[in-house]
Amino acid sequence: MDDRKIHALLTTLRTGSFSKAAVELNCTQSAVTQMMNSLENELECKILNRSHTGVRLTPAGEELYPLLVEAEAALSRLASEARNLSDGGHAIIRIGSFASISSTWLPQAIRAYQAQNPKASFDLRIGTDNLPEWLAENRIDLALGDAYRCQGLRWYPLMDDPYYAVVPADLLPPEQKVISQEDFARYPLIMAPMNALAHHLDVLSRQQLTVSSDDDSSILAMVAQGLGVTAMPWLSLRNLPENLRVLELAPIPHRVLGVALPRTPTKAASNFAAFLRKQYPYQKK
Repeated sequence: MDDRKIHALLTTLRTGSFSKAAVELNCTQSAVTQMMNSLENELECKILNRSHTGVRLTPAGEELYPLLVEAEAALSRLASEARNLSDGGHAIIRIGSFASISSTWLPQAIRAYQAQNPKASFDLRIGTDNLPEWLAENRIDLALGDAYRCQGLRWYPLMDDPYYAVVPADLLPPEQKVISQEDFARYPLIMAPMNALAHHLDVLSRQQLTVSSDDDSSILAMVAQGLGVTAMPWLSLRNLPENLRVLELAPIPHRVLGVALPRTPTKAASNFAAFLRKQYPYQKK
């Protein structure tokens, strides 16, 4: 089966129409239509419903869709591995990672790995909720994220990352170092969906300001302006504004960070994941 047809199908479903898919694929709309007709002939069933409002999967297409996604990823990895062998094993390891990981311990891990594997090279993409999608669509070779985002994947824990309260400097007495989650919930909470605080805090404030961004600096700036408080994992607490304070939360919430692999990972990705698991042996707290 031609992997171009599968890619064209998935692009058509993502964009919602043959015309938009043609633009992204840099071909004509009739070429996309022909590929879809040919793919349906090969599969011997209709997988797309066409209408003036766009395209959508038929019931048979819904059944086949996960397999088609998996097939495209497998064919892409096959081509990547073949190129790797033809280039003498110089594979590029494509990593999808939380920003907090990429700005803290990941650079040191990459340097340590390259010290043992001088020909290894890396391509890094920053993401949060989109990491599983990138992995499924073969945009990355492995993902570095928490257990919540990577659930359902081949995920291996590496380390705990506790959450701390971040408050305006003048909000609480200077001698106070710890705040209970119940007391913390009395203040307006500034949170972003990407931070997944609802999955980590036992008690949430009824007053919430939601920021549709995964940029921690934007949230910290709002806290510094006195709009509320927030909670952030330790790895995100770098270069804080001077008018903010960090307190320990009680009980201490935490996320578990780890590495996720696709069902059929490349050899290079497997080797780097094994290196990370050796460098950061996880001990559950």
